[in-house]
Amino acid sequence: MQFAIAVDIGGTKATVATIDTAFNVIERREISTGAALDLENALEVATNQVLQATTGDLLGVGIGSAGPLDLAAGTISPVNIPSWRPFAVVDFFRAMTKSENVVLHGDGMAVADAEHQLGAGRGSRNMLGMVVSTGVGGGLILNGNLIAGESGNVSFFGHHSINHTGIKCTCGRVGCVEAYASGPSMVRRACELGWSGDDFISLAESARKADERALQAIDEGAHALAVAIINVAAINDLELVVIGGGVSHAGEVYWEPLMRHIAGESKEISFLHGLKIKKAELLRDSGLLGAALGVLRAQ
Repeated sequence: MQFAIAVDIGGTKATVATIDTAFNVIERREISTGAALDLENALEVATNQVLQATTGDLLGVGIGSAGPLDLAAGTISPVNIPSWRPFAVVDFFRAMTKSENVVLHGDGMAVADAEHQLGAGRGSRNMLGMVVSTGVGGGLILNGNLIAGESGNVSFFGHHSINHTGIKCTCGRVGCVEAYASGPSMVRRACELGWSGDDFISLAESARKADERALQAIDEGAHALAVAIINVAAINDLELVVIGGGVSHAGEVYWEPLMRHIAGESKEISFLHGLKIKKAELLRDSGLLGAALGVLRAQ
């Protein structure tokens, strides 16, 4: 069997998996990126575990990471992982696996690639793939091709500003989409309104029980995301947006306000009236499969 190592690095966890040429996930391990631990050592341990449990020929390593990243240098500087600014992730995996075939993508780019090739975006030519979780990321498919840009940060979605007089973001800018629309940002807003809880899963559950503070926080976060989606869709004349990540799994309590605000923000833009919004089909595997595509696409 031939296989790739796929690495999906997010703000709260990283997943390492082995994936075969038919895009089956063979083995996977998850580690926390939010805890005060030696992340490089944890990554090495997880990678060695999946390698030891997988028999066959290693074709290379595909990485999808929260950004920003620098493709030329092979480094990542995730906004939500301060200790990794920058981290030479490409050299790290080359040295550890003895493979020169190490491919780096942004996490949103990986999701966009996977959903376009294997999931909800199959057959589309111009689409945005998104991750809405601890952070907010995106990736663009234009004319059927995944777009990387000069540094690899095309559609650095979470950190474009929708309110220049608004909230200061973790990245240092003011009014970023992520400062309103990420899971932790909606939790923070709910707590400002008097809600008592500490994660988005609890917030969504409170919203299902008609807690007005939870409903308002989610509505505001969904509206911020809708503004950003319509901005990007209008700039690039998109036909489809595919949304994944932990927040997107909250169900109707999240999707109803999001779709309502997308309709409201696009009503005056006639060429976006046909814009389709879909849930990611590949669920928690979308980032891994997109990372693996960087290695397996040519096989």
